[in-house]
Amino acid sequence: MVRFCEDGKMYFVNRYLRLKEKIKEVRILALTGIAEAGSGHPGASFSAAEIMGSLYFQIMNIDIANPNLRHRDYFINSKAHSAPGYYATLSLAGSFPKEEIKTLRKLESRLQGHPVRYSELQKHHSVPGIEYSGGSEGIGLSVSIGVCLANRLDKQENTVYCLLGDGETNEGQVWEASMAAAKFKLDNLVAILDRNKIQQDGFTEDIMPIDPIREKWSSFNWDVVEINGHKLEQIIPELLNRPKGKPKIIIANTIKGNGIKHMANNPQWHGKAPSKKHLPLLIEELEGEYMISPSIIAGATGIEEKSLIQKIELAEKYGAEMIHLDVMDGKFVPNTTFSFDIIKNLRGISRLPFDTHLMIRNPGSDLDSYIDAGCDIITLHAEVCDSEKEFEDMSSKLISAGVSPGLAINPSTNLPDWIFSHLDNLDVLIIMSVNPGFAGQKFIPEVLPKMSALIPTLREHGYKGYIEADGGIDQSTLISCYDAGCRIFVMGNAIFGSNDVEKNISEAKLKIDLHLEQTLLDKSRELNIQEDWIKGRKSILDRLEIKGV
Repeated sequence: MVRFCEDGKMYFVNRYLRLKEKIKEVRILALTGIAEAGSGHPGASFSAAEIMGSLYFQIMNIDIANPNLRHRDYFINSKAHSAPGYYATLSLAGSFPKEEIKTLRKLESRLQGHPVRYSELQKHHSVPGIEYSGGSEGIGLSVSIGVCLANRLDKQENTVYCLLGDGETNEGQVWEASMAAAKFKLDNLVAILDRNKIQQDGFTEDIMPIDPIREKWSSFNWDVVEINGHKLEQIIPELLNRPKGKPKIIIANTIKGNGIKHMANNPQWHGKAPSKKHLPLLIEELEGEYMISPSIIAGATGIEEKSLIQKIELAEKYGAEMIHLDVMDGKFVPNTTFSFDIIKNLRGISRLPFDTHLMIRNPGSDLDSYIDAGCDIITLHAEVCDSEKEFEDMSSKLISAGVSPGLAINPSTNLPDWIFSHLDNLDVLIIMSVNPGFAGQKFIPEVLPKMSALIPTLREHGYKGYIEADGGIDQSTLISCYDAGCRIFVMGNAIFGSNDVEKNISEAKLKIDLHLEQTLLDKSRELNIQEDWIKGRKSILDRLEIKGV
């Protein structure tokens, strides 16, 4: 499902937080396979994780159980070095059991170093969903054009998505194919260039410069857009927003090895496997991914719409991952802020996910309006859910609309027992660390042991969603909440309480990064791999000035 602003721009990501969680699992699963095999390509797998996850978990019309359906969409993975990430994505899409990833690159495995096209004749050599046998660079776009032309002859209105590596655009065949796609006006073709700026032997601009890449594709008469290839809110609208009468290419600026600091933007990790001894630390680093969600009602300038717009623009400019919208009705809480009409006006300002916290007495009556306003995440308070059935009805409505459902509990509220039957349909739990209704309150210390006890219990019951800390989160409370298991942090006055929003956001992120790095170093000592860990991680440790190195 896709929704639009009044200006016609798409902004909607289906269950944003669920999609984020699945893509994190793609990276963990791919890394597990690479470490088990002792070989593989983590760099290319990690740079393309959001692209492949968006295609398989939201965009493409496919049925993994019936991989040969005539009306299916196609994914041609021309940059076949991303095979571990591709396999992990297929597994989570239902192609094969997750445990099979540990057979990567082993004899008799279906998961070899380069993907093999699946067919009934080759079902013992491949897995359902693979359309193209990759390996040789520069060929995938030509294959994609052949599929597009065949589908046109068959009057099939499906789409072919082709993932290209920027290094492979050194191949002349790519440019011959690009001319053919434009000549035949293949508007059923979408190419995505994974522009991570590294190829097998080094940086692309040192080996064979390809810039100005946007102008080159445009001159070949393609529709060209450029995005951040790790931002779901940018990827998905552009995959869906299609020109008429010409092919489209999305230049997705990515980071090779994104997610693991010492692999990121490092050519050494193009085709290198981490030690199995390091795997627990690397998984902990991936699990440590966090998001800053600034609350725009904070700060001295109030909640006038002009002020809210300025705060959203500043938060996006300086690296916030979401925008937190505190909706207060003056009934459930004493104060009043804004309602769905203001949110709808704000929606066109930014593509960042809107993390909407409904502090209102009767959310069910206006839920459709908040969905229509463009909220990506909507959190309801446990205190206003009169019954499990009421929460279930509202949660089902949100999920049907593609909105991530959340539940919030006040500092003095216990988590209702019935929620344990609905954990798979809960994308976020907000644990309030202030009494809701007023900005600028101090963190209630008694909430911390509540977090520390509750979050492990949820994980033991299989909860995979996010925990969000909301209320009094600043430099003094951030790490305690992180250690308790929170991964989304609502920060109000800590972001907007001074004029230097850039400094406030960057210092919050640096504090978490430093803490995680120190935690990983300490655990490397416990695992008796400290010397080896420091050797591989030294540039990061030096840059962050970590103690004990």
